[in-house]
Amino acid sequence: MANSSFSYRSNMATMLVAFALLLVAPLASQAQVHDIQTVRDDTGWRLQVDGEDFFIKGVVWGYSPRGQNYSYNLWGQGDDYIRKVLDYDFGMMSAAGVNAIRSFAMIPPKWVEYIYREHGIMSVINPLMGRYGATIGGRWVPFTDYSDELTRQTLKTDVLNIVEQYKNTPGVLMFALGNESNYGLSWSSFEIENLPEGEQNTAKARYLYSLYEEVISAARRIAPNHLFTIVNGDIQYIDLIAELVPSLDILGSNVYRGPSFTSLWADVDEKLDLPVVFFEFGSDAFNAREYREDQEAQAIILRDQWLEMYNKSAGNGEEGNAIGGFVFEWRDEWWKYLQEENLDTQDNNASWSNQAYQFDWAEGQNNMNEEWFGIAALGPANSDGVYTARPRMAVDVLTEVWALDPYQNKKAAFNQAINNINMDYLALKGEVRLLKMDNEEDKKKLSFSGGSLRGEFAWRGFEQDITRDGENGVEFSDGQMIFLDMEFHPTENLSGQMSLNVQANAARKRPLEFTYQDRGLPLQIDNATTEIEGFDVEPVIIDGEPVEIYDFNAKYEGENFDVEAFYHTPRFHWGYEGDFFGLVWEATDIYGMDIWNAKAPQGVEFAGKGDWDNLKLVIGPEIYWGANPKGVFKYDFDLLGVEWTFIHSEDFSRQGEGTGFTQATERESRQTTLYASKEFADGWELEVGGIMAATEKVDEVFKYTDGEGNIYTDQVEFEDTLGLKAKLSFPLFGAQTYLSAHYAGLVADGGQYHKTFGVTDPSRLPYSGLGNKEEYEFGMLMNFGNVMVFPRFLYRENLVDANPFIEPGIGGGILNPGLAPRDRDNDPFAVLGNREARSAELFIAYDPTGDSHFWAWDNDWKENARVAFDFGGTYTEFPTFTDANLFYSEVARGNASFGQGLPAEDVWAISSRWVFNPRPGQKYITRFVRGFDQPTGQPEGGTRDFWEFHYKAYLGRHKIEGFYMQDAWAPYDFYRQFNITYPEQFKIDYSILLGGSTGGFVDAYSEDRATRVGIRGIYRSTDENSPGDEWLDGANDYLFLVVLYFTYEF
Repeated sequence: MANSSFSYRSNMATMLVAFALLLVAPLASQAQVHDIQTVRDDTGWRLQVDGEDFFIKGVVWGYSPRGQNYSYNLWGQGDDYIRKVLDYDFGMMSAAGVNAIRSFAMIPPKWVEYIYREHGIMSVINPLMGRYGATIGGRWVPFTDYSDELTRQTLKTDVLNIVEQYKNTPGVLMFALGNESNYGLSWSSFEIENLPEGEQNTAKARYLYSLYEEVISAARRIAPNHLFTIVNGDIQYIDLIAELVPSLDILGSNVYRGPSFTSLWADVDEKLDLPVVFFEFGSDAFNAREYREDQEAQAIILRDQWLEMYNKSAGNGEEGNAIGGFVFEWRDEWWKYLQEENLDTQDNNASWSNQAYQFDWAEGQNNMNEEWFGIAALGPANSDGVYTARPRMAVDVLTEVWALDPYQNKKAAFNQAINNINMDYLALKGEVRLLKMDNEEDKKKLSFSGGSLRGEFAWRGFEQDITRDGENGVEFSDGQMIFLDMEFHPTENLSGQMSLNVQANAARKRPLEFTYQDRGLPLQIDNATTEIEGFDVEPVIIDGEPVEIYDFNAKYEGENFDVEAFYHTPRFHWGYEGDFFGLVWEATDIYGMDIWNAKAPQGVEFAGKGDWDNLKLVIGPEIYWGANPKGVFKYDFDLLGVEWTFIHSEDFSRQGEGTGFTQATERESRQTTLYASKEFADGWELEVGGIMAATEKVDEVFKYTDGEGNIYTDQVEFEDTLGLKAKLSFPLFGAQTYLSAHYAGLVADGGQYHKTFGVTDPSRLPYSGLGNKEEYEFGMLMNFGNVMVFPRFLYRENLVDANPFIEPGIGGGILNPGLAPRDRDNDPFAVLGNREARSAELFIAYDPTGDSHFWAWDNDWKENARVAFDFGGTYTEFPTFTDANLFYSEVARGNASFGQGLPAEDVWAISSRWVFNPRPGQKYITRFVRGFDQPTGQPEGGTRDFWEFHYKAYLGRHKIEGFYMQDAWAPYDFYRQFNITYPEQFKIDYSILLGGSTGGFVDAYSEDRATRVGIRGIYRSTDENSPGDEWLDGANDYLFLVVLYFTYEF
């Protein structure tokens, strides 16, 4: 019994100890947080971590793969992939001697700890505090107003939440606020605008630095063992910092003064008496003057900068306020120049000038290349999908510098050691690495850069054939093609790329699916008559071209201008460059063009630089999809404090074929516009533009009726070519509000209307660029927390109404010649999309994450809220009928008219899109549409009452997408143009990713370049509203398509 009792008590004691350890474990974890402080003695300032001196030997770190930009989110990937990236990068950095990093992205706490425990590298937590905009009261504000009380409270709360989140995380070195926020004091208010110009930014800066003090004082109460600093732009406003931020522990600064930091140390010592840490400094590795990579110049500057920092550290008889810094940056980022374009190419464009970098500075020329600041170059992806880093000479130099401790080595010793670094040997070592990765000679030749192999196996069937022939009624076909991508760089100033497409077979998937592969199908050309003198005439069959150039781009970068030739590569509109009337259309829908084997856009662009940077000219046979051969000239200038843009567009001839299979071509014309914009205080902006268009139509005759059967003849006057448009944007009751008015003469046609949120804007307001109108629009963008409410209203009247059809006849001895609807070929103008309209719309969106705009074109991949959605609808009254639309006829090799217009009608549509992110690696997207709407050409068949449901799911490497539609037009434009609908349409597409750079369908770039296999199915039922060769007078109830496919990227 004694032994048993002892055993029992021993077990109880063990359990109590274990229980106590469980209770104490969280406290023990908190106790492991570092004690970090700055210490000052007679020799200067030192940073100490857990009682040990810590001289920061840091880099600015981020991970942006090729093809990505600032919005890429590494932390949204799977843990295995994140771990591979961190082990690769931080393994290299640790070996070089890096002991700390600064990152613009918020690294999640568990990965901060992982980096510290596995690689011994500490992290600075850097809330940007609205530096690049912020969500305030649920509304995204691009220019943060630090004087606004709600903004101040929002930013303060955000930072305090971050401090609370990270305060007990091992590996946190300090908290740093902002990023050169003193350079971003861009907001306006009447109070500040009334100050003399020289005092305006100082007044704004006082609000910024006083907010820093509020935040630091409150944050220190949350995390007393941590240090707090700011990331200032150089030492601008140092007197304000001394006055307004007394709680500052360290002066953090981004400094680009060349090889030396000059008087900075003494200035800080005198005015602040604080230690200094550089959060950015360094040099790019591209020589803008010699137009080549220059590893040695970068390494020499970094060597000299670190030598100066060591000399300025404590114990060396100088100011003693240097405690280290973070080199900008670890690896090149290929998005820095254009940010949204050329993401898979490293641009050589210098963005700004800095005379302190004498190795490539020249008077009047930029020399700082944003995409070349890495001490390691951005390499290709390795077998794990991790983008590699090629160390430049700077890494070797810094490895030797960082091996020295300025506190342990005497001043003379580390000066001698750094000055004795064998720079010639390390320069050779760096060049050898460069030659191994990307041989310099190969860059001057046409080189192979990748490609893809694609294959399909298709089964297509009609219900009639299956009923009659069983399984033999299903048609099988297959297709294969390969893309070969090439790059060339024959001279220092000339570079480009091209893709070649080679087809073997083309699967027969039409009419259920139209794709680029269809170009390999035989083309049948029917004759206008089936017999010639009694003999049958066979249609002409032309085989598809097996080989063609898919796309091409070449750019010459000159001293005063750049010249870019483009062929079937994406082009953006000029809406943000003063193109108020949309003369240059967006041409980014390459997939849509591929469906019809269209080769737009194609042309040449000349863009001025330096003294000529306000000039731009684009010219070509089809500079956007459907454009006539034309040239567009743009000139920007300032006059009387107002920004002006002059644009002239001139067609050279008419396009030979329609776009999108049946879209009509347009008569050649010309347009000239003048646009002015002026921003005022407190968010007020006025935009005004004038247009003169189609002057070649002056004196052309047109007919119209007065509504009582009387027919009149008139002609186009010069004043009918003129138009005027104005837009006023202003705050109203806290909402972003706009009011616009547009008068356009009969032939004063503009171009493509640019929607508020671009190509993915859900608006169904009946915008049109055509003239013959008076139009007014009003909208308010209201925000209530994370909810956005956006009502819009549009009102439009025509100057001259559409023509009805009036039969010719004789009445009272008077001949009535009759009247037919106009069209844009045979008349100077026609009432079509610019018809009279009264339209109202309301959309509501909920999106709690402001950094991923819900209506951005790539929101499917970038939306990171757990739940985000929109809901809205549009109601439009069309009180009058239209003239006749045109379509392009392959048989006639030209335009043809539908002969009649669309009737008056009230149309409406509601829609809702939802995005769910339940956990990392999973995303679900749905979109519902319910509507009552008209076709865009053929009025027969009437207005359609339809609904649609679209869905998409990403599950790690798996993707499922599809739709169900009822009584709707099929997905291609010509179905709506000819008013062709189906009772039911189904699609489901499943694919699995077998390779790629990131381990999942995480963004548009990765999805487009994913090696995968998949299967998709499409089903359509038919009725009398469906095509005759599919309905077969009721003999065929349905048709289907199943495609097994694969894509191999290499």
